[in-house]
This record gives sequence, structure tokens and C-alpha cells, in this order.
Amino acid sequence: MLEHLHLDRNRKLISLFGEPVIFHCHHYNLFLQQTIEDPDWIDGVGILRTAAQEIFYSLLYGAFKALGIQETQERLAVAAQIFSFLGFGRLAFEVTPSGGEVQLTHSHYAEGWLSKYGDQVNRTRPIDHLAVGYVAAALDATFGELGSYGAEETECMAVTRKDHCVIQATRLPRPQLLTPSPGMGKLIEQPLQFPRPTTAVDYDAVNEALWGLPLAGDERGQIRAFNVLLTRMPANYYNRIQYRFLQELKAVQAELMGVGEALIRESGHVCVFYTFGNIMESVEWETLVGPMLEKDTDWIHGGYAVASSLGWGRWQALEVVSGQSCRVAIDGNYEANYFLASYPRAEDPACYFAQGAVPAMMNLVYNGNIQQKPVLDQVFYNRLFQRGGLFHGQETKAREKGDPWCEFYAARVSGTESLRV
Repeated sequence: MLEHLHLDRNRKLISLFGEPVIFHCHHYNLFLQQTIEDPDWIDGVGILRTAAQEIFYSLLYGAFKALGIQETQERLAVAAQIFSFLGFGRLAFEVTPSGGEVQLTHSHYAEGWLSKYGDQVNRTRPIDHLAVGYVAAALDATFGELGSYGAEETECMAVTRKDHCVIQATRLPRPQLLTPSPGMGKLIEQPLQFPRPTTAVDYDAVNEALWGLPLAGDERGQIRAFNVLLTRMPANYYNRIQYRFLQELKAVQAELMGVGEALIRESGHVCVFYTFGNIMESVEWETLVGPMLEKDTDWIHGGYAVASSLGWGRWQALEVVSGQSCRVAIDGNYEANYFLASYPRAEDPACYFAQGAVPAMMNLVYNGNIQQKPVLDQVFYNRLFQRGGLFHGQETKAREKGDPWCEFYAARVSGTESLRV
């Protein structure tokens, strides 16, 4: 499948059969999913499953069309191949046009949860909501149209501790009314010219080196790199679940939307802490980025050079003041591309993931002392954020509000002092 990836070097975007795809790790995936599925006053599981069905239908429909695949078994085989390529595990379909059973092994979500929480918590509910939506989407694209099938996980290895999960699919009496993906969304026409940052880090060289790594699902359908379990996730899955989550919270009680926004920002913080923390402690970082690191501010620039390699759009630190603050521009990031294609212009900045990620990078380097390679576990994370002097951030320019690019500012804040830009 690597040959079917399309790399837009100028916009720093990657797509697969017309869908933008990005790298994220199991720490982020699990935190964001738990954020959405936990509140019992909304149907969080429904948000997760439905979004997966909608987005993956668009990807699979595009794949079958581009590859000219008509025969049923070949479509199902390609659907299983794409699932594994993206890092979600392995699917074995035993289905007909009326439905059937699908076995899931090496589940990204279930194995990720077991590795992270399995020793402390006994889970009682299935976890593979993305896989459930994917199975329904695969049958939609193979036998019918979007919304033709429903699916349920009847056995989950995170619950049973067995070596596989089971998903049952059924053809519905009438198709559900679902919304397909907006594809690449509202793209920038051409990259903007930002001032060249003061750093020894060569952003373009880092991009090219990381783009050259053959990161794809192995024989288990897993992407193990940088000491984490990665997925090459359709960006619009993340976008759809986070914005629908906020809409559902607002519908219940307007004040809850602020809580939801804070939780999504925290997911960005968790992502940078674990994903970039492990990247910065990896052999790949030492080999590709390490020789460019002349001073502490270069670690921030190196982090954003890596971010621009992950399909997230073009991230660039415009200014880094050692131990104090940073300004970061994002030109055409995946959140804004989706938002502008799906909603009217925003009244408030809405790139929530990036709002959490930018201060997290400063916290990782200047409070977490990532250069010393600490053990990146929950104990360290909790201890780090219980002390003062943390970095907080704001989105000060927003494409979703009409600005030409998104810009973020993070600074060190002591105690309960509010951040001022």
C-alpha cells in the first residue's frame, strides 16, 4: 500500500485514496476515545462507530474505484489489507451480502489498552469501536452503499483476555442516513512564506528523511516504531469525532462544551508527551535529528520538523525563547482543513488538538527534561503536571476564523496566573 500514498510536499500532507492520513500513537488514540466514550449522557460509542463507518467508507470506496476492483472476495481482501497497513490489526472476513462474522486479531486499541492499563484495570466493555465501524464500512463498500450495514463487537480481547475479538455484521432493513468524508477538505492554495527560524535544524531534511521510512503495518497489522504503537489514521476520523463530541455536549448543556474543549486540548498534550517524548528518546531521533541539535531551542524546532512529517500540515516554530515561550505557525493543518469544509466560519479558534500540542512541546523539553531520557509513564506524567511553572497556550490566529494561517503562543505560567499574549 505504500505505493498508493500521495505525498504533498509543499503542504506537508499525506493521503491514501483521497483521504488525508496522519500518524498518531496508541496513547493519544486511547485517551481521545476514552474522553468521548465515558460520558453517559451522550452516545459516545455511537459517535465513534458512526464516524469510522463514514470516513472509512469514503476511503474504501475510493480504493476500490482507483484499483478497479469489482469482485467481492478481492474487495474484502483489500479492505483487510488496508486495515493492517494502517496499523489497526488483522481482519478475517467470513461474510455474505446478508452479513456475517469478522475475526480481529492484534487489535491496536485492545492490545494498546492491555499494555497500558491491563495490569491495573479489568475492562468490562468492548473497546474496538473503530474496527466495528470499519467492518460496517467494508461491507457497505463491498455489497451496498454507505449506511447499509451495522456491526457489533461480541467478543473483545480487552475484556476476555483471549487472543482475538469477534465482530458480527448485519445488513439493515434500510440504509442509515450517514455523511461521507469531506476528503482533503479546504486546502490552502499555496504555502505561505514564513521567516526562516533561527535554528540549526533543517526542517526539509528532517521531512525527507522521515518520509523515506517504510512505516506500515507488519505481519500482525501493527506499526511499531519510536517505542510506541502507531496508526496511520484518516485525519477526518479524529476531526469528526472531536467536533461531533463537542456538538453533543453543547446540546446537553452549553457549559459542557468548554469542558469538552479542555479535554481535547489535553489529548493533544498527552500525544506530544508520549509520542514526541518517545520519538526524542529513539534511535531514529538520535540518527536523523540529533546531529542538528546545537542548543536547547533546537529540540523545539526538531519536534516541529517531525510534526510536519506526520501528515499534520506544515508546523514551524517562528520564535523560541529558551525556557520561556514560543510562537508556532501551522499552515494548512488537518483540523482547519476539515473544519472549513464542514462548518461555517468559527467564532472562536477551533484547532483544539494543536492548542494542546504547542504548550506540551515546551513542557516536554523544559519541564520534562526529555534530553535526559526519563521513563515516560503515567507516574512521571502526573508528577510533572502537579508542579508549577507549566506552559499554557492560546491559538492567536485561526484559519477557521478567517486568518490566512493558524498561529499559537505558549508561555510559562506560574500558579493560577492567566496567560496573556
